[in-house]
Amino acid sequence: MSALMSSLKLAFFPTVAMLIFLAVFVAVLWRVFRTPASQAARHASIPLEDEPGSSSHAN
Repeated sequence: MSALMSSLKLAFFPTVAMLIFLAVFVAVLWRVFRTPASQAARHASIPLEDEPGSSSHAN
């Protein structure tokens, strides 16, 4: 079993994982910095808005 595992080139997988991580990280940064300020402000206020159909006072 150890001969089989030693014959595999497993160093390839961490390199691929790092490249995938970096690609996703750059894509997220790109999207964050390309988002207009008005849209970011609208998204930031979503948790503060009431849900449709709910009353404004606590029951």
